[in-house]
Amino acid sequence: MSLTPEQNIEGFIELIKDQPSVFLPENRIDLYQQIDKFPEDVASLSDAIYAWCKKHPKILSALNDKLDSMFDSTLLGKQKGPAESNPKPKPEDYKPLLKNHMRESSPETTKEQKPSDSNK
Repeated sequence: MSLTPEQNIEGFIELIKDQPSVFLPENRIDLYQQIDKFPEDVASLSDAIYAWCKKHPKILSALNDKLDSMFDSTLLGKQKGPAESNPKPKPEDYKPLLKNHMRESSPETTKEQKPSDSNK
């Protein structure tokens, strides 16, 4: 089954949200810097994300697994689960979404949200 560019981008965003540990700190920095250079149109953005992932085999493998779990060929390309009712992002929203999720999922951000265990 061939996924749409939108599905590929949404899968990558979900990977960032759900599996931030797959991104090493240097991957995060590189991706965050590259996002601004990525094209605006959806198909080209999807291609740019895929090309970036090809340079990082563990991330590419995790993305393929994420896409497989999100999109089932028996559903003919429809996303399964509760996300079906979520409104689809507009094409111009993808790059800001990528940056926001990269920021939110970074270890520094998640550390700040958790109470310190200095009492131990």
